[in-house]
Amino acid sequence: MYAVFKFPKGAKEIDEIYKDDVVSRQTLIKRDGASLGLESAIYVVLEGSEESVSRAREIAGKYELSGKEAEEIYKKIKDAENEASLGMGAIFG
Repeated sequence: MYAVFKFPKGAKEIDEIYKDDVVSRQTLIKRDGASLGLESAIYVVLEGSEESVSRAREIAGKYELSGKEAEEIYKKIKDAENEASLGMGAIFG
């Protein structure tokens, strides 16, 4: 299960997600929109249990993306992660 959030820069909820005991134990990927060719914002992908996604929604639900927009951002971030891991494999073989 995953959720995608789009935070304006300086949003305090980002820190709350990373400090939350349930959410912080899951996979969290944070990217600046500019690094993905998107508008200026902070994108966070949470991959984890249903409980952690529910908890993240309690903290920052107003920033959650849904539908096609969420899928597109998720794919961009995962593609960037995969490219980075392939690059590291080529370097350290």
